[in-house]
Amino acid sequence: MTVQIPDWSATELQIMRLGLGFVVIKTFSRMLIFRPSHGLRHPVGIARVVNLRLVASRSVVKWTQYGAYVAALCYAADRLVPFALAYLSVALIVEITYRSSDGSVDHGDHLLAAILTAQTLAVVAWNAADRWGWDLGVLLGNSQQATAVWWSIQAIAAVYFTSGLSKLINTGGRWIGRSTRLLLAAYGRLETQRMTPKGSSGAGREAAGIRNADALISALSNRLGLAECVFAAGLIIELASPIGLLGEAVLMVAGLGLIALHVGNQVMLRLPFPEYQLLVLIYFVNLPRLLR
Repeated sequence: MTVQIPDWSATELQIMRLGLGFVVIKTFSRMLIFRPSHGLRHPVGIARVVNLRLVASRSVVKWTQYGAYVAALCYAADRLVPFALAYLSVALIVEITYRSSDGSVDHGDHLLAAILTAQTLAVVAWNAADRWGWDLGVLLGNSQQATAVWWSIQAIAAVYFTSGLSKLINTGGRWIGRSTRLLLAAYGRLETQRMTPKGSSGAGREAAGIRNADALISALSNRLGLAECVFAAGLIIELASPIGLLGEAVLMVAGLGLIALHVGNQVMLRLPFPEYQLLVLIYFVNLPRLLR
């Protein structure tokens, strides 16, 4: 079997553009307006060489959001796409770097940053190949948008694969045996969520989710062998994500597996990654293909 670039219709590509534009607007709308006035505690990435204190300005954050909304709309409308992608990539990378340099360990926006960066590079590669007549083979689709989508799929597969691989490397190959420790972390997270207004109320969706997670964690804590099997399944799904590059049917199966992984993490570990699920749904599952 060889790597195959799916043949997307114009309608599918348009829906993908709209989907990504929605995720971008949703992500930038959550940017915190009020920032700490102190310097960055643990500079990482570009923050080590570039002073990002300007990002702490409330006005800068607001105008960054406005620019992102305009860029997302331009991208969804297929207008000024290279410039829109470049702006969104830089803005989100700077935002993630700023938060990480101030101690944040939230990885909720990393996949979107990888996709935006991949699409920016894909558009540059497509335009260069079209301008100078390069034959880059399987790297390019039959259009600029198809190439951007294809590179997005590869970026998603790379993010999940490296996530699984890093688990094995950082534990010396013993991640499955140590994975049950996540249950203790989940207990601690539940106790923290119980102290929130929604979690402390006896009724409501949040309180029900906490009770369900508590029951599931308790059951797995009494069956550690089963817990290891559950976490092993998640690891296998991450490591197997690149097989989605072998064809559309395999891509959909891999996408459904990744969404199931996130749903499981949300129910059991209370780790919601809705943007990740949306992006996998858009590029891996691609529901409009069922209507062909």
